Amino acid sequence: MTELTEFSGELFTPITAPAKPAFSLKDLVAEFPNHQTDWTMPEAFLCLVLSAALADGRMAQQESEELMALAHRSRVLRNLDPNELAAINRTAIKRRADRPDWQAEACRALPHDMHLSVFLHCLDLCLADGVMVPAEAEYLEALLANLNISADDARQASRILSIKNRY
Repeated sequence: MTELTEFSGELFTPITAPAKPAFSLKDLVAEFPNHQTDWTMPEAFLCLVLSAALADGRMAQQESEELMALAHRSRVLRNLDPNELAAINRTAIKRRADRPDWQAEACRALPHDMHLSVFLHCLDLCLADGVMVPAEAEYLEALLANLNISADDARQASRILSIKNRY
């Protein structure tokens, strides 16, 4: 036997759900900024990772090996022949020497969705020799600011890569 319960008459009640933002192509402005640059993506990428390896004033063997491996596996660099890679390397070194704002320029030349991965590569290179010195930390702090990486993402990346490079 079923019991009858008192019914107020409201079977369907309104539900408040957050409104979904309307689709807008204006969101693509951040991904395709309207700024002119003479940096190519490979130049910017190589300049930033090379600078990470050199941030402490020297390049340890482990950093050199990591940089070479990165050049072979990175989609940005791996399809370049040795002459093209050497030319990009020279361009990156020259821009570092000639332009006071080289790091910010290189960061602006990269697509936004590449920023976190570039930071990860740079952090991994700085940690490759098993030591983090103040000059490397300063380089990475400036890079974080220029790439607009959140503190949470930076903290998580640091935690993971420091463990990776410790063992």
